[in-house]
Amino acid sequence: MKWWVESLILFLRSSGVLFLRPKRKISQGIEIARVEGDKKNGKIKISCPFKITAFQKWYRIGLVFRFSETIKWYEYNSSLGLQFNSYRLSIADRQGKCLFSERRSFMDFASLFKTAYSGKRFLGRYTATHRGEVAILDFIPPHPGRYKVDFDLAADEDFSEPGHSRMTSFQELVLWVREGVEPLRGPGPSLEYPHKRIDLMKVRDIMTHPIITEDEEVLVTKIVRDMAEQGIGSVVITSENKPEGIITERDIVSKVVLRNKRASETKSREIMSSPLITLEPDTPVEEACESVAKGGIKRVPVIENGSLVGIVSVRNILTKKPGCAKRFYPHPEVRVLASRCKKALCLAVSCFLFFRARRREFEREEKKVRDIMTHPIITEDEDASVAKIAADMDKQGIGSVVITSKGKPAGIITERDIALKVLLTDKEANGVKAKEIMASPLVTVKPEVSADAVCKLAAKKGIKRVPVVENGSLVGIVSIQDLLRRKPECVREFYS
Repeated sequence: MKWWVESLILFLRSSGVLFLRPKRKISQGIEIARVEGDKKNGKIKISCPFKITAFQKWYRIGLVFRFSETIKWYEYNSSLGLQFNSYRLSIADRQGKCLFSERRSFMDFASLFKTAYSGKRFLGRYTATHRGEVAILDFIPPHPGRYKVDFDLAADEDFSEPGHSRMTSFQELVLWVREGVEPLRGPGPSLEYPHKRIDLMKVRDIMTHPIITEDEEVLVTKIVRDMAEQGIGSVVITSENKPEGIITERDIVSKVVLRNKRASETKSREIMSSPLITLEPDTPVEEACESVAKGGIKRVPVIENGSLVGIVSVRNILTKKPGCAKRFYPHPEVRVLASRCKKALCLAVSCFLFFRARRREFEREEKKVRDIMTHPIITEDEDASVAKIAADMDKQGIGSVVITSKGKPAGIITERDIALKVLLTDKEANGVKAKEIMASPLVTVKPEVSADAVCKLAAKKGIKRVPVVENGSLVGIVSIQDLLRRKPECVREFYS
């Protein structure tokens, strides 16, 4: 089907003109392992090894089963409900480390057994045979490699309680693993059982450790010096060896420079951000990414038993799990329009974005800098004081300013430049001009350069922001944050 036909159908559906909806096809993936369970002494045990080669794909564990049962009610009590054999499922890596384990009723998934009985008293017998294929679990592995699934089930069971008794017997049970599936969600119209989705990758798998810490009594001068030597943008502050706060480059600019304080006379506890937002090592990566995005922060310390064991940053997430960026850092144009427009307009915007995306997909066009750059941008003259620049950066909530000379872009100043070139030398920000600390000559790109090319350029030069110049005039700026929102996969080039 042509891309413009698909776009027209989407628009007609969203506007209410077209009500016909095609059946949604759910990807079942490619089967990579299948093992039949052995039944011994009334129990079924399955051990299924499998190898994962594709990274960051959804995998599914499922069962093909057939069982029969006989139920007899004497005095039925509806409060007893229908109970069933419980199973144990676990996933381990090649080192034998258990990544996931649960014990659950098989009926939670195989909810195919139903009875039409609704009376208060019943004497008799009910016999049935049941067949089905059940998806037990969707998961994302933490890394490629060899894994093993263990599954145990009490296959034969005599169950008796006051009011009724039951005998069940499994005739067949096969476990399979598939890769590249589309995750199911339940309960829903097509799902009669609650479906479980998990991400086996935890914070401990992506966090940076060890990390740099400083005592709360340490002067800001030492904090800035450590940042410069280690090439880092934050330091965790401790009190009696317990994490209490964090200091970033932005804290230094907004709480030291803007308040006309001297770094050599200011202690870290006076400017640290506190209380700390923290995570535990076993927190799923998606949950960690959600905390980072909602809190508007770039780094979260990881605490285990009251001790600091690492730190998770946007950089860690992008490197190890770039797919989270698209979910928690949506396209800014859609986010703004969705908050301000009515439903009809939002649908029209969605249709337009779909139309544009499909057109580029079919024409195989690369995303250009023009499509992702931020504009207009804040500029300052080379003779402006650093104090004024810091105030403008704080007011606008930005981390850099392009410096101009006679109206032409000549350099750039970031929060790190202010921290290292002003505070570290213990100078007064009011007495320092922009041209004295700006990074120059300026590295620039043209609007028609591809997003991949600008990311490689930023990685090669070790910079996070690149001004965009067209015909000698400054028309925008592209940052790692812009790339994160629009094309996160290419940012891995920068952080690799």
